[in-house]
Amino acid sequence: MLGDETRKFVKVLWTGGFDSTYRMVELSRHDIVIQPYYLSDNRRRSEKYELNAISEIAADIKGHPETKCVILPLIKRRVSDLKSDDEIIEVYNRLRNISYIGPQYIWLAEFAKSNKGLELCIETGDTQNGATWCLLKNGKVKKIIDGDLVYWILDEENSSRDVMTLFGSLRFPLIEITKLEMLEKYKDMGFSETMKKTWFCHTPVNGEPCGVCNPCRQAIEAGLAFRIPPAGLERYKKDMQFSHSGWFKYWKKIRYRVYGF
Repeated sequence: MLGDETRKFVKVLWTGGFDSTYRMVELSRHDIVIQPYYLSDNRRRSEKYELNAISEIAADIKGHPETKCVILPLIKRRVSDLKSDDEIIEVYNRLRNISYIGPQYIWLAEFAKSNKGLELCIETGDTQNGATWCLLKNGKVKKIIDGDLVYWILDEENSSRDVMTLFGSLRFPLIEITKLEMLEKYKDMGFSETMKKTWFCHTPVNGEPCGVCNPCRQAIEAGLAFRIPPAGLERYKKDMQFSHSGWFKYWKKIRYRVYGF
């Protein structure tokens, strides 16, 4: 595209979720070129919902009167095609003993190793769990200001070798913002309806968020319970009730038989 060689080029891992979509909307206000990437895993029940969300949201962004960016066609990469990296797997297993981080961080690290500078949209958090907590417990980030674009990267001098191996190739544009702050900014930028099209649930039930997978729980506990249908909130409530009793394993068996997760 004529003239695009003078524009900044930003690579974003886009899942169709609340956080990565916020970054896409935020970036759309800048005269840049965005290359979105999606890691495809056929075993994930949510994939068709995520890709549908990406398609609908991309159309919304492109049609918004204040959009200045160019969004290139989504690049999909199959997880099964990624080259397995023994060092990354060993590091992941060590870090997972410190805080729960999902197995997708193995894929992300393997993919980012040959796609340095890819933006990973994890937000700030105050729980002793998850990628942000693990990253900041084992390292420090430093702010990068590139013109009117801002993001954070790991500070190699003040970060462990393990966390650099797993996260060192990535950028973190949202690591100092909460979901509730993003919610308000969605509204300020005129994307309230687009925000409702985001998809985050890993194990949907009848085409709706389940309420009990990690992304659903994170949404509820971050103040976004309105994104979960009543049936999902009821499942979440039962999870919370049974998790503090000896009956949780029986509830999980019932849940698995009924919903498959």
